[in-house]
Amino acid sequence: MLDARFVKADGSAGMNPLSHGLLPKFGSANVQQGATMLGLSSGTARGPAMPGYQSPGGADMGTDCNPPIPDMDTNACPGVTSGDPHDAAALELMIRVPTNAKSIKFNLNFYTYEFPVYICSTYNDFFVTLMTPKPAGSTDGNISFDQNGDPISVNNSMLQVCQAQNAGGKNFACPLGTGLLQGTGFEGHAATGWLQTSTSVEPGSTIKLRFAIWDAGDHVLDSTVLVDNFTFSVEPATGTVTEPIPNPK
Repeated sequence: MLDARFVKADGSAGMNPLSHGLLPKFGSANVQQGATMLGLSSGTARGPAMPGYQSPGGADMGTDCNPPIPDMDTNACPGVTSGDPHDAAALELMIRVPTNAKSIKFNLNFYTYEFPVYICSTYNDFFVTLMTPKPAGSTDGNISFDQNGDPISVNNSMLQVCQAQNAGGKNFACPLGTGLLQGTGFEGHAATGWLQTSTSVEPGSTIKLRFAIWDAGDHVLDSTVLVDNFTFSVEPATGTVTEPIPNPK
């Protein structure tokens, strides 16, 4: 690790300190590796029993920033323009890759209060992982995306933890049920469940990663992401992929 700092989604200073935390657990979601996991939130990165917690239904963190990626619209919602970023939270890391490492991977779990009311609206919350230098074939450097290449958000089919329903004209099967929402403040809303992002890196190179989350179009109805179990591998990744973990802890 060469450098680490908390910033807003566009890399500028000034994020609200309540929007990040090291969490021993988050409701019914357990740490994937070690003793704690990173929480980033467009509200407070806290569980309901923790000091500083505010409901994700209305926590206004009072910050704004520029868009961290050039195109925030999604293939899932043609013709819908997402609002400007607010209440952004990000961790930016500068890392020297070990000389025998050929890929990185980490786990993430995205929770959003925007579901189910604001599917395919201007009020869309996003999570991205921006990598510099950009992986081969990437236009914006984001390495955490769904099967359509869109950032993780309320609008895509990565939302697997919820009550099965039709919302915003889309069918959400919610195969993981609602268990991972319990004790989080997101009961009645949705999460992705644990996903894993992986991508190749150049052995011995220096990379910058920015894990970033933000509200779009408003300062309330927040989203939170958990990030954990960052590892290097001596095996190269098969492209850049974010996919569900078969058997998370």
